[in-house]
Amino acid sequence: MQYRFRNLIQELKNRSVFRSLVGYSVVSWMLLQVADVTFDRLPIPDNSMTIAIVVVVIGFPITAVLAWAYEFTSSGILPHEETDGGAPRLVFIHYLLIVFAVSVGSAGLFYYVSQNYWEPPRRSIAVLPFTNASDESDTEYFSDGLTEEIRSLIVRLSEFRVVALSTSYQLKDSIEDVVSVANRLGAEVVLQGSVRRFKNRVSVTARLIDGDRGNELWSDTYEREMSDIYGIQDDIARQVARALHVVLPVRTDRRLRNLGTRNVEAYDNYLRGIDYLRKPPDEASLLIAEGFLKVSLALDPNFANAHAAMCRRELEGYKLSVDPGHFGDAERVCLAALEFHADSAEMHLALGGLYGASGKLENALDEYEQALAVNPNLPDAYIGLAKTYIAMRHNDEAEANLRRAIDVDVSYWASFNELGKFLFGQGRYLEAAEFFQMFVNRADDDAQALNNLGGAYYFAGDFKRAAAAWDDSLVVKPTRSAYSNTGSMYFYLGDFEQAADRYAKAVNMAPNDYRLWGNLADAYYFMGNSQQVSEVAYKRAIEFGEKQLEINAKNTSAMSDVALFYSRLGQREKAVEMDAEVRRQAPDDMYVYYNSALIYAQFEEPDEALTMLERAVKLEYQKELLPLDPAFEALRDEQRFKNLVAKRSQ
Repeated sequence: MQYRFRNLIQELKNRSVFRSLVGYSVVSWMLLQVADVTFDRLPIPDNSMTIAIVVVVIGFPITAVLAWAYEFTSSGILPHEETDGGAPRLVFIHYLLIVFAVSVGSAGLFYYVSQNYWEPPRRSIAVLPFTNASDESDTEYFSDGLTEEIRSLIVRLSEFRVVALSTSYQLKDSIEDVVSVANRLGAEVVLQGSVRRFKNRVSVTARLIDGDRGNELWSDTYEREMSDIYGIQDDIARQVARALHVVLPVRTDRRLRNLGTRNVEAYDNYLRGIDYLRKPPDEASLLIAEGFLKVSLALDPNFANAHAAMCRRELEGYKLSVDPGHFGDAERVCLAALEFHADSAEMHLALGGLYGASGKLENALDEYEQALAVNPNLPDAYIGLAKTYIAMRHNDEAEANLRRAIDVDVSYWASFNELGKFLFGQGRYLEAAEFFQMFVNRADDDAQALNNLGGAYYFAGDFKRAAAAWDDSLVVKPTRSAYSNTGSMYFYLGDFEQAADRYAKAVNMAPNDYRLWGNLADAYYFMGNSQQVSEVAYKRAIEFGEKQLEINAKNTSAMSDVALFYSRLGQREKAVEMDAEVRRQAPDDMYVYYNSALIYAQFEEPDEALTMLERAVKLEYQKELLPLDPAFEALRDEQRFKNLVAKRSQ
């Protein structure tokens, strides 16, 4: 056995196998060293270094087999057995050429598989609000603003899944330990820190904490001039990636370029402006935000982030006022911001929302697709696509995008909320309740979450659980939705005074919402002794509803409601004409047909009303409400109406 082993070793030497492997190892090591230094700066795929290492490993057995079996000679490549005493051998470098060719082929196959069948896992990170350690109590805006800036920078790195900002801010004053916080947010790691500002200097301490064990992965303190604040943010983002062993390729590295300013006063006004943008939007807060942002841009007209914040302000103003005159201003400001943020997913998201609200659906789709091209892991982009597809009545595509939004970030409450709203709109109320409950679980003590959950149970016929959810919502925070929903419950129970009281409170919170004015008008209309008040309310509802139609002529929901309001004012020709048009545009919308039934019932045309009602029921309208709606009082003795109610009880 020992003799045979010595013979094998000697044969390996004779065939230059050892020499070939040593040469291959030296060359491979040198190439990997060069790759380690250069790959991060070259426009090549993120996992190229991994591929290079695999190729080198694959090359070892290939080199050994080729060296054993073949010889490079002056007469060409010959089997080893044919070279004894024949043509002289050439140097082993020729082995490497063949190995290189075979390895490149293997690498191509490996790359194809990696790109099409394997996706490296992304690290999930929560950026918690940095603590304000300054002596002045009125500098909270600075620490909150810096938190938002750092988080926005990390979001630009598609290698991470970053917990939504609103979700993180819910835990701003939490006394929970980091592990508990990470568990609640579904984050593997948590970035937290503190900020202390004194005159024109700033001290920022940042810590990266393991979400499972609570141990510190990295920490550092930066004490610099305020003019270098963006350098601090850049360093923190890079150190987070380095601590998590994430290599940033060149295309990602470009996203970390400076979008800020070295003008300290411009930066301070910018942070004050976005502080007001974080508040619940109203005319006063938006006006103050606009003032700070204008000062910031006057001090530095090229301040990219300030342009982006001004876009946010215009969008919020547009949503709040629903004034078609504001659309052009919002579009102009956001397009100007995009010039500074050419590769900004956030700006494309903003423009997508703007175009979607104004009915420019193809433009909206394009903006959301561009956002995903920059960062394919943005749940808000998938939500935006879904909303646009809903408006285009492509429900399958809408649902697929909403489920994709949940897949890319299971901690983001908005995805569950939007899918719940979609299912609710499809009449799938119990399914909607499941996702609204998931929304509640991810947003503790959130009035909107509880309000939506109550709505789903209400339309599913589970009034007990609906009432409980709405009561909890009003305890947490009185909102227009909760007041409106409880108003509707009183309305269908026949207590129109209580309904009017709740609707009036909702109108006071959102005085430009045509739907709330319509609800208030309905309550007064059926109260029986408030005809003049109901007429005034219907006219206000029509005024605000038609403003919506000026913005988006294809808003079938607004068109249907306005047609109903005209019918309540006795304007039959106008109401019937609008109703016919909206049914032409939305032939499968159960709410449209329900409104059509209300319109024909208003004009005492029972056959038409029942035809429309049967169509609404066929489209899965919630049937428990049929005998409760006072508008159908005259239809209750009709056999067709009784059949609809009987089908429900079955």
